[in-house]
Amino acid sequence: MAEDIELGGDVLIFFDSRHTVLTKASERRIHTHRGYIDLQGLIGRPYGCRVETNTGKIFYALRPSIEDHVRKFRHRTQVMYIKDMSYALSWMGIGPSQRVLEAGTGSGASTAAMAHLVRPTGKVYSYDVNEKSIEIAKANLERIGLADYAEIKLLNVYEAVDEVGLDAALLDLPEPWRALPQLYGALRSSGRIATFSPTINQVEKTVMAMESAGFLQTQTIETIVRHYRIKEGMSRPETLMIGHTGYLTLAVKIANHGGSAPSGADGSQIHIPTETPL
Repeated sequence: MAEDIELGGDVLIFFDSRHTVLTKASERRIHTHRGYIDLQGLIGRPYGCRVETNTGKIFYALRPSIEDHVRKFRHRTQVMYIKDMSYALSWMGIGPSQRVLEAGTGSGASTAAMAHLVRPTGKVYSYDVNEKSIEIAKANLERIGLADYAEIKLLNVYEAVDEVGLDAALLDLPEPWRALPQLYGALRSSGRIATFSPTINQVEKTVMAMESAGFLQTQTIETIVRHYRIKEGMSRPETLMIGHTGYLTLAVKIANHGGSAPSGADGSQIHIPTETPL
């Protein structure tokens, strides 16, 4: 990885934690509310260097992270917040050489995060039923150099999964319980699954269906992040914060599932709901 800023390389312009601009060093100038920066003058200088605008205001040229890239994605639907995404991917154990399924591509934010983790020999398979979302996601991944590590498909995970022997799956869908029977055959034994749902009613249906489909539900959590304003003698929590975003339900595929008629602990058949009541 280059230590100095290169022509065409990504640069994150940073100022006092409130102003960030992700750009390419091949552009001539970047305009901010505190003046413009001559990007050509950054080429060959080290990441982390201090730069001045034409008005004398101080900025810093930093190497962007995958989170910085995702924040700038073009999107048509709400993306998972980093607090939820990072917990899910960490729990799922996503890493190099793994093969991972995602359903609900959206803008490709989660796709990009997972592709970044599984490279150079792993692969993310992402399903969505909206052609416009797929088009946007592909463009987003192409722009940040991760398109080779993700295969985005116009497929409905509620109906079938093409891949087998997958290490993990992430579901960001209105009815995740409907995808569980298909995922059982696609995941390797002890493969991990994480579902993200905005409402507790969705979680209830998902958890009820997990035993039926052959998954051991381990936990359902809600992540809360609180930022702090730090100033000597006056440090305190920020006045505003992002509260509820959604629930993560985490489960593992178990090996002793017969794969036939779904049944509960008492042997009675369990019905997996197919529609969400209004």
